[in-house]
Amino acid sequence: MVTDFFIKIDGIDGESTEQNHQKWIEVIDFGHGATQNVALGKTYEISGRGHLTPFYFTHMVDKATPKLQHYCMTGQKINKVEFQVCRSIGNSQVSVYEVTLESVKIAKAEINTVSRVIDAETAYQAVERVEFIAGKITWKVTPIKSDNTKDGAVEASFDQTINS
Repeated sequence: MVTDFFIKIDGIDGESTEQNHQKWIEVIDFGHGATQNVALGKTYEISGRGHLTPFYFTHMVDKATPKLQHYCMTGQKINKVEFQVCRSIGNSQVSVYEVTLESVKIAKAEINTVSRVIDAETAYQAVERVEFIAGKITWKVTPIKSDNTKDGAVEASFDQTINS
């Protein structure tokens, strides 16, 4: 099963030419999460509220890189960021996991090199890792049934600008 990752950032074009993700950024890896303060005792007690960890992604250095660096340096607000995990089913990319971020700022934009072994030789590539802090996050999972059709989507969101 082939899986691809794409991200679309308001005001910043990427280089993807994939039919459903033209001008999106092709993502190599990503991560995000949530934490909760829990006090230990006779029972587990929640203390405070949950916190979103930064959403991060890594991509090859491309035409989006200068703007990502600039947005980070200036603190420019991004209205919306859309991220999709897609499975190849037949000849199309089907979104199975989506994250939508709203009221976003880039907390970090860092360029590094990675090495890969290709045909017994080491190749070095420049990549950029970007971290977002978002006011609101929406998660959506669309399960795929055994006959490769979509099942009912499950969605949830959290707005930390009003839940502070």
